[in-house]
Amino acid sequence: MDAVPAAAAGTPLQELSFPALNAALDDYLARTGGTRAGPWERWSLIVGIAGAGLGMLLGSVLSGKAGAIVTLSGLAVEILGLGTSMCLQIRREWRQFRGARREHAREIEEGYTQYQQLVQQVRAFPLEQRRRRLRYIRDRRTTMHERLGLFTGGMERLGVLPLLVALYLQFKDWRWGNWNTFANITLVQGLLAFAIFLAYALSWHLINLRVRVQAYELLLAEANTQDGE
Repeated sequence: MDAVPAAAAGTPLQELSFPALNAALDDYLARTGGTRAGPWERWSLIVGIAGAGLGMLLGSVLSGKAGAIVTLSGLAVEILGLGTSMCLQIRREWRQFRGARREHAREIEEGYTQYQQLVQQVRAFPLEQRRRRLRYIRDRRTTMHERLGLFTGGMERLGVLPLLVALYLQFKDWRWGNWNTFANITLVQGLLAFAIFLAYALSWHLINLRVRVQAYELLLAEANTQDGE
């Protein structure tokens, strides 16, 4: 087995456990860079979704001027949060657009090198331990896929499209200066809108968990394959 320099391999994998693998994958993603969303981008998206859902829900409960103020405040938070998240995403992805093929090839090569170093760390543990954990995580992934499919459906294929549709529905009857349109939201509409935004946020959270489980499986499978399994 080839030795891996500690500095190049990142944080050493001290034990073969899923918390340790999770930390190792986080370290791998941090070292390879890539185009992961930062905390500002993630939290601005969360704030935008929360502002939209709560604003429409509370705006439908309250009446008169108070309802209009709450609804417009939620709308402002929604636009600010989603706009900030979108701007940060564009800035994060812009380098790939400038030299898409060159940057993509460079990131793939860096990721491959770092990933092989991580695989070598996993291979340092007994093969039988890795086999047992691989069988376990495959079973968990299958169960998770079946259960989450009932809730998330094909959300990962839709991306931000549901949010754009929600913005369109909110603004489709609006005319400049006619702010009363946002106050004419019934309680049922507010509850449905809140449920949609909450389900959207939870879906992406569950999808991220499923992706991490798949990463455990792929890492263990690659380590075992290199041992001739």
